[in-house]
Amino acid sequence: MIKLANVKSCIKYYCGKVISRRYTRKLQTSVREAEIISFDLFDTLIKRNVAKPEHVHKLVQSEFFRQTGIKLTDYEKYRIAAEKRARKKSSEEEISLDEIFDELSELSEEWKNILKKTERQIEIEICTPNLQMQPVYEYALRERKRIIITSDMYLDEYTIRQILRKCGYSIYEKLYLSSSFRLSKSRGSIFEIIKRDYGSCGRNILHIGDNVKGDYVIPRKKGINALLVDGQPELLRYWKKSNKVVLKDQFLYQRLYCFLNNQVGNDYDDAKAIGYEILGPLLLGYCKWLYQKLKDDKIEKIFFLSREGKILQEAFHILYPECEIEQTYLYVSRQALTVPQLADAVDFDEMAEIFKYLVHVPTVSMIPVMCMLDRKIFLEKINQIGLNGSIRIDKISDEKKIGLYNIIQDLGKDEFKRQNQYIVRYLKENNFVGNIGIVDIGWSGTMQKALQTYTDVSSTKLQGYYLGVRNIGLNEQYESLLRHGYIFNTKINEKYNLMTRFTAEIIELLFLNTTGSVLKYNIENSHVIPILDISEYGEREKLFIKSVQMSAFEFLRRANKNVFLIKEAKIPEAIVMNAYCRFAVRPNMSVVRIFNDFKVLNGKVRSILPQYGILHYLTHVRAFRRDFEESSCKIFFLKKIFKINLPYFTLLKLLLFRCDGEKINK
Repeated sequence: MIKLANVKSCIKYYCGKVISRRYTRKLQTSVREAEIISFDLFDTLIKRNVAKPEHVHKLVQSEFFRQTGIKLTDYEKYRIAAEKRARKKSSEEEISLDEIFDELSELSEEWKNILKKTERQIEIEICTPNLQMQPVYEYALRERKRIIITSDMYLDEYTIRQILRKCGYSIYEKLYLSSSFRLSKSRGSIFEIIKRDYGSCGRNILHIGDNVKGDYVIPRKKGINALLVDGQPELLRYWKKSNKVVLKDQFLYQRLYCFLNNQVGNDYDDAKAIGYEILGPLLLGYCKWLYQKLKDDKIEKIFFLSREGKILQEAFHILYPECEIEQTYLYVSRQALTVPQLADAVDFDEMAEIFKYLVHVPTVSMIPVMCMLDRKIFLEKINQIGLNGSIRIDKISDEKKIGLYNIIQDLGKDEFKRQNQYIVRYLKENNFVGNIGIVDIGWSGTMQKALQTYTDVSSTKLQGYYLGVRNIGLNEQYESLLRHGYIFNTKINEKYNLMTRFTAEIIELLFLNTTGSVLKYNIENSHVIPILDISEYGEREKLFIKSVQMSAFEFLRRANKNVFLIKEAKIPEAIVMNAYCRFAVRPNMSVVRIFNDFKVLNGKVRSILPQYGILHYLTHVRAFRRDFEESSCKIFFLKKIFKINLPYFTLLKLLLFRCDGEKINK
């Protein structure tokens, strides 16, 4: 049954939305024309990093437990009930925090004093400036307006002034607080006091607030101009205020939502939105998980692997600047680590397995690129044995495999062996020994497997820490590796495995260091140095990626100052992946267009998205199949072609089920 109070609340909320949209455009003009500007406090100048005011009590309960070891069951319920009793007993229009706590008679005075002090401190901690309204306040200051603060609140004046000072509102003439005057906005009596104090200004007083009744209807009845602003705008693109998918972590989800939503300013573009809402929370969750795992596993040193490891290292340093574990950035790549192993391949089939690590669908023409062989000589030699460069390596006849194997060894074996020696020396120079961890985005652990071949297992225990760990038909080759995944691993969260698998190029792009990949190694000044490829990204792409990552780092720095977020032991993967789903798994066309001209390196430089439309592919079915197979971002591929909203993820799961002949867990 729908309660009448809820209906009234909804009517007020949506009426407020309509009125606030109508008058928001008039804000600056109205401020300029007024003499006295009265600002409401909460949800106007100030935002809280909680979804509801009563959520403060949940934080108080947690903090009380942390301080005393005493768990107060259902404290939120008792605290709300105490406030209701205090209001019912009081003959005044407003009550104080002391009067509320007087009603908690079942608690000792000592406990009540701790709880009261904690509540005041938490109210200060969770408050943040409203970035949508702060420019209005600053404009009023520049225009030399007389500013007053008017608020209905039971907190004491000292606490409110601390909140104002913390949030950058230290300049104002008077504070009209209901708990001090024992009068309220909602009944109009506090506006009578304002009119008494500023009577000579008359209609030149402007009150700005978010409550339909207390900040708009009542002041206008009292002869004071009023403008209504939207106190609860949803400014995020990929997060929603409530979400049933993460119901068991709803409190943390909503706090993260509010924290993110409260940080959105007026210059919120595509790159900042992706960095702040997608990459930033992913890094926060991953680094918290990583820090705990490193401690649990007693890791002595961690090596962040290039290129994606660079952003992981920077994020980790922002959150844990005093971490005692030795940290090194290691220049490696799949190509640099696996190609030297060709020297020991006994036949072409062993070589083919290595090529599959480097390119999604390798062809003969890609071999000189992957192995850095002389392309002209290579093409001449394969022509002599009757091989076409466009043929896929898994389609080569057994007879021609022998000839191709000999060509590769003749042209590259000496360099393969030399690079093998350089890698061993490079790892030794970087003290790659002991109980060590490698940090990378993931996925199957190809570089971990390669690094293991260059290390002495008697003196080195190697563990990998990834966003996710997957095996694609290669379980037997990787089951001996010690691999750990934050979002998913080979045993849990298979749906997240598939989500990242069908959008691999997008998620990897977010973590990318825009320097070139490691091609090989050389000796310089008696030390091994990496030889880097030129970056495959243009300046526009580099600037976009940098903006995304800078925005993510800014999120981490702000999150690190939020004492309640940073105290969280972990950020469940369901929370961060929920936003990623809206961004990449169910993308709208505006997101797809962002990456329309982006290119990636996967054996060769090619576009993330198809360069043709549906009409072209209807008449070129083979081209569609080839481009679709090569794509590592199949959801975006299909969305770009068909444009309409279809369950692309579900369709791809069904296709995978049919191709693999095995069940994909939901």
